[in-house]
Amino acid sequence: MEKSRVALRLAYVGTEYAGFQAQPGRATVQAAVVEALRRARLFDEPRAAHFTASGRTDKGVHALDAVVAFETDAFELALPRHINTHLPVEIWTWARADVPLTFDARRDALMREYQYILCDGQFDVHAMREAADLLHGVHDFHNFSLEKRRPTVRNVFSSRVRVSGNFIVVEIAANSFVWNMMRKLVTGLALVGNGQRSVAWFRSMLERSHVEGIRSAPASGLILTRVEYDGIDFVEDTYAKKRAQQRIKEALVHNGVMMQILKRFNERMTGTR
Repeated sequence: MEKSRVALRLAYVGTEYAGFQAQPGRATVQAAVVEALRRARLFDEPRAAHFTASGRTDKGVHALDAVVAFETDAFELALPRHINTHLPVEIWTWARADVPLTFDARRDALMREYQYILCDGQFDVHAMREAADLLHGVHDFHNFSLEKRRPTVRNVFSSRVRVSGNFIVVEIAANSFVWNMMRKLVTGLALVGNGQRSVAWFRSMLERSHVEGIRSAPASGLILTRVEYDGIDFVEDTYAKKRAQQRIKEALVHNGVMMQILKRFNERMTGTR
């Protein structure tokens, strides 16, 4: 039977997973997705199906728009709503595309966008924006990476810092990201924002002659928000999106209740009401 190749857009809450990439003996997003695709009878083995993914997010990182691709001879079953019945509640797929057999979800991606959510710790947002503007264009991100062997030059298409309620959102889009690049950039911007470092220091961190290590911001605030391709048209599954919205609403209610419970604990511990 003739095989077809399908690409899926995925969203997931990565809190309980040891990252995206499959790891022996550990719960990962990739392992859960592959198992769901097997149970949906789309393929038997990911290697034979030439399974590829748009990236490898770290432990605790989330995604709104990760992409996977695979070959299947059960094309009619490759529907997000069908696949979601086999996925854990923290992972769901919401759009699909018919792609060429040569399509590679990682290599063919033209752009990736991440957002990082920071609690507003009285940051100087103007200074953070001034530093973020320096990221536009091609730079060597060796100071903003854990990469030791492969090239660290990347092209940043856009970067901005915005305020959203009591939070600050750092949004950066690039052709690709070096290992821990986004999380270290957030640390650098936060250091500028809280006055511990200057915009001039941030500029020097983008120079190859300057070598300095900084810690990575916690993974929990990072979200992969967009992956773009040339000429690939994804069709959204409205039913799958509606079910995902219901899951999110339920999670918001649960977390809202937990926030109130924690608030009561804090009041008791501090003697306030």
